[in-house]
Amino acid sequence: MTPGQCRAARSWLDWSILATAQRAGISKTTLTKFERGGNITYRSLDKIRRVFEDAGVEFRGRIHVTYRRADDEED
Repeated sequence: MTPGQCRAARSWLDWSILATAQRAGISKTTLTKFERGGNITYRSLDKIRRVFEDAGVEFRGRIHVTYRRADDEED
């Protein structure tokens, strides 16, 4: 996940930096640092990615991000 993908995911979910950080169990400072292109630990990055994936966001490569709403799921 890239910083741009992170910002896109937050936008689709309408999550603030603080709300995303709280859901991921990391500090707001860590998330802000990542979104600005700074280095963070793999553990923090994994936490961010997992919280987005649990909410329906899919990351494909370094460019593509898709979001599947719960009501869009196939039976």
